[in-house]
Amino acid sequence: MQKLLGPKEPHADERPSSCNRQSTVRGFDIEFYDGSNAELIAHIIEASNREFSYIVTPNVNHVVRLEDDPELRRAYANASHRICDSQVLKGLMTLLRIPVPDVIPGSDLTAELMYVAEAKRWRVTVVGSDASDIRTMRRLYPNVTFFHHNPPMGFDDNPQDVQTCMDFVIGHPAELVVLAVGCPRQEVLGRLIRADGRARGVGLCVGASIDFLSGKVKRAPRWMQRMSLEWLHRMCTEPRRLAKRYAKDAVRIMPIVYRQFR
Repeated sequence: MQKLLGPKEPHADERPSSCNRQSTVRGFDIEFYDGSNAELIAHIIEASNREFSYIVTPNVNHVVRLEDDPELRRAYANASHRICDSQVLKGLMTLLRIPVPDVIPGSDLTAELMYVAEAKRWRVTVVGSDASDIRTMRRLYPNVTFFHHNPPMGFDDNPQDVQTCMDFVIGHPAELVVLAVGCPRQEVLGRLIRADGRARGVGLCVGASIDFLSGKVKRAPRWMQRMSLEWLHRMCTEPRRLAKRYAKDAVRIMPIVYRQFR
């Protein structure tokens, strides 16, 4: 991956997170959150006015990326929660006889937290997504105060652009911080913000969740989600972007799964 670095690396990585009282189950060298969705929401509400922590959402692509990306592994290690985002990943864990946590898709979690934000009149900072999506979100959630910064393409190669993202989050205190710039950029950015030590709230590393909530991109029907076919719907919706990635992930996950049997 591109190395996402701020101007300097603080030494706050190993602080216990304010949002990490949880049971976990280990699979693919990841400590997955093993609690309920209701418990997770309660943890997030409790942590929303504390020092910054962030949540990552493992799926098959993340498992593959973690093999070769030390910065992503570091970001995962410092996350408060690692929630299973994928029915496909859950199926692989079942095959390996790993006690399977509930699947909590990042898009569903974001939607639930936006209802919480609306009821509690939270502030929500979004890094990524288009301005038009944020205008739609403001109409959908009129009681939420949104702050928005969309960094330029390739921002992770420019330390000044990374620092601008960090400064925006720090300068716009919010109960919820949505990092929507794609994996591994959003996860590494979350770690840098946490390591800086000045931000507050809970970060969600949730990729295209704002696109789904705003209606810009349609999610798979519920029956496809239940049958672990959401990946197919997304591939058919965005074939040029996702078909090659999914094929590559399918090949690369095989030796990783095999290694788990040993």
